[in-house]
Amino acid sequence: MQGSAGQEGHNITNVYDPNAIYYPSEEELTASLSLEEGLDAQKLLTPESLQKTTSDFTELNKYVFLSPAEMDEEALAWKNGTPLPLRTLSANEQETRYQDKKNLMNDFYSKALEEVPKLSSMQLSHLRGNAFLGVFAYSYLKDYFVSLPEREKQIIETNLHWLVSLRKAAIDEAVRRGK
Repeated sequence: MQGSAGQEGHNITNVYDPNAIYYPSEEELTASLSLEEGLDAQKLLTPESLQKTTSDFTELNKYVFLSPAEMDEEALAWKNGTPLPLRTLSANEQETRYQDKKNLMNDFYSKALEEVPKLSSMQLSHLRGNAFLGVFAYSYLKDYFVSLPEREKQIIETNLHWLVSLRKAAIDEAVRRGK
C-alpha cells in the first residue's frame, strides 16, 4: 500500500510532524473501510459476533489436540453412544502451550523483521497494509479482551506490538529507498 500520506512530514494543518510518515496512507484507509464494510455486511461487527470471536480464541487455546488414534477412539465412542469425557489441559500444559505460542510468535515476527530490507517495493506495500489491517482489527476487538485470561491478553498485546513494528519497518525501508 503505497501512498503519499505523511511523505513530506506534514500533517493536515501543514505543520511539520516527523511522525507523519507513519499516518495511515490513503490506500490503508480505503482497505480498512472496505474490510469494515465486508465484515459489517456479514454481521461480523455486532457485539455478539465480536464477543464470540474473543470466546473462540479462548476456546482454541484450551483445545486438546488429539492424535489420529485418539480421534478414532473418540469417533468410535460417539458412534457407540458413549462419548468420552471432555479432555482438558492441566495448568502446566496450558502454561507450556502459552510459552510455546509466545516463542513461536516472537520467532516468526523477528525473522519477518529481518527480511524487511530484502522485500520488493510491492511486498513492502503489502506488509505495511496487512499490518495496518491487523491493528485495525485489534481496534474492534480490544474492548472484548478485558475478560480474557492475562496470558491471552499478553499474546494479543505482543502480537499488536509486532504488527506495529513490522508496519513501521516497512515504512522506514520505503523511505530509505526514496519511495
